[in-house]
Amino acid sequence: MKNIILSVLCITCLLSCKEQSGAKKQNSSFDVFPETLNLSALNKNGVITVSKQELTPDSTGVIAEIPLDFPEYNRGIYYRPFSKKLAAGNRVEPLWFNDIAELDGYKHQKPRMDSHINLGAFMMLQKANGDYLALLPLVSNRIGNTFSIHNNKAFLTVATYGAASENVAVPLISYGQSNNPYEAAKMAWEGAMKIDNVKENINWRSQKEYPEAYNYLGWCSWEHYKHKIDENNMLSALNGLKESAIPFRWMLIDDGYLDHKNGALLSFGVDKKKFPNGWEPITSQKDEKIKWMGIWRNFNGYFGAVSPEHNMPSLSEHLAARNPSGKRTILTPKISEASANAFFHEMTKNTKDNGFDIIKVDFQSDNFRNNEGASNAILGVHHNNIALEENCKDKDLMLLNCIAQQNFNVFNHRHSALIRGSVDYKTTKDRLDVTFVQNFANSFWLGHTHWLDQDMFYANFEETAQLMAVARAMSGGPIYLSDVPEHIDDAVLKPLTYRDGRILGTLAPAVPLPESLMQDPYFDGKAFRVIAPLKNQTAAIMAVNLNQDDKEVYTQVSLKDYAFAGGMIQPYVGLWQTPKEGVLLYDYYNKTVQVLKDDYSFTLASRKERLLLLNPIKKGWAVIGRPDKYLSAATFNLLEVEENKIKIKMVENGDLLLWTNGKTPHSENFEFTAQQDGLWFGKLTTPKADKNYTISTKVD
Repeated sequence: MKNIILSVLCITCLLSCKEQSGAKKQNSSFDVFPETLNLSALNKNGVITVSKQELTPDSTGVIAEIPLDFPEYNRGIYYRPFSKKLAAGNRVEPLWFNDIAELDGYKHQKPRMDSHINLGAFMMLQKANGDYLALLPLVSNRIGNTFSIHNNKAFLTVATYGAASENVAVPLISYGQSNNPYEAAKMAWEGAMKIDNVKENINWRSQKEYPEAYNYLGWCSWEHYKHKIDENNMLSALNGLKESAIPFRWMLIDDGYLDHKNGALLSFGVDKKKFPNGWEPITSQKDEKIKWMGIWRNFNGYFGAVSPEHNMPSLSEHLAARNPSGKRTILTPKISEASANAFFHEMTKNTKDNGFDIIKVDFQSDNFRNNEGASNAILGVHHNNIALEENCKDKDLMLLNCIAQQNFNVFNHRHSALIRGSVDYKTTKDRLDVTFVQNFANSFWLGHTHWLDQDMFYANFEETAQLMAVARAMSGGPIYLSDVPEHIDDAVLKPLTYRDGRILGTLAPAVPLPESLMQDPYFDGKAFRVIAPLKNQTAAIMAVNLNQDDKEVYTQVSLKDYAFAGGMIQPYVGLWQTPKEGVLLYDYYNKTVQVLKDDYSFTLASRKERLLLLNPIKKGWAVIGRPDKYLSAATFNLLEVEENKIKIKMVENGDLLLWTNGKTPHSENFEFTAQQDGLWFGKLTTPKADKNYTISTKVD
């Protein structure tokens, strides 16, 4: 009875918290788990917690399942792993709903890939008043929270997936409310950054070090070779990369080399039949062209974890026998900091000692299942992720987190800046659609703490090569291929990089514009539009037709879209203000410009895209940049703007596009030719070593 009374009092307190303009973040703390979490009268942002107490999981490892009572809303987006078991963590994707009951008993509908609905990692509602409410289930060292759906309602599932009792406080949900969705999500993460046993394990994207190699174009063995790799074909691929005119700078050897027995790891070494001389013949060939080399690792050892027949004596005391499938015994690190550190030290030492600089660690999200029923599976994930990160940091290995979107892993990435955004790339239509949507929709909630990796792609698959290239340019993350190196068509690649392979990049990950964020891009009959900020206050917008009926769609870009380029920039200072003199729209594919006043409308055929750049107009000038690059505004720095001249510094010398309001540009270094509608093409005739150029109005 006492617990029931306390619960009612706490709920009453939560309901009494009125939303106030400019209200400061306020935590809502319960003494016991509430019978319902009423989310209708929350402050602008805050964290909901339960006080420290003795907690005993049930036979499934669940501590509590709390119904959620939502405010009135018009639309929602729910992020769930679409697979319960295999590789659940790179399969987190959004589902859209008008009523949460629609998700109960969700039926698989292509191009989505499964009907699994639980282990939800994030949710956002667009309330009846138009504001957005972002809800982030929190994961601490010992407690993992996720959303689940049943009985036509949403629940917060609080669990350890283990058997041991815990005497801890429990952070449940962090939330944020705003009239723009990016700020709402940012507020939710901001709350998480202030809670003990959570804040120590996460960090803002901008506070992490982006791995140097991923600033350059790379190559990965997986999609072309799959498991059929050996010393000969990897040496052949390496030679092809070195001889290619394409500026590849790194090479990643993926799965297919490990020393294992029936899918269980024997050691972190190689299959001697495939690689009889180990890694030395390959990694010894690093040079200025292929400066970095990487290797794939499985977070759990291998698909069957570690074999009882392993030959790593230093790990024997640190491995525990588990039988998660009920079919065979596997070994996995004991749930302790020391054992996790020993395991990942062995993995990373082998990686570093063999000459690798990059480590791609896969299947992280399968880890908690290996320890289900042990003392505390969430604590095991915590120890393992932290040990991986610390060992990579200590050994200067550049970490790419793969199959890691499950929030049990995401909340333990305090150093690493990169995370996979979607399932593997394939050339089929359904997979193209799913990966495109996953990558950009996931950047909305994951992009606050990570840059997203969109996976390798084929430059030679003409049907979608340019779409895939532009998508990766917009992402701001890594770009790498898997074609046979000596036969790659570089037509879609040249606009991505400079001559040394450096990727032009964005200031923040691209995210869906608000309208696209809350629409189903497969069935709503509209284009899916994403936006990214570039240097020089330029916004890049990409629109794609992914509708399943294969019909043409009509869409547009509006002046109001420009503001949302500021949504993901860190530190966040608000949405962008429209420049006083307006914005110039440059259509990259059509090579046309117009001052954006009314909507810029166009149609898109099925699986076709358009790239638009919104450039600020200043004192009658708008500099577009190098016309041979997708993200042209990233190719220069605007140093000075006056009525009669501008000064720029180019990142790399090249031709220039600019627009003037009735001015005739002149330069000692560029030969300008009038195009149309005030657009000028500047042919670089006299390059300068310092790449600093002055362009003035012509004096007759």
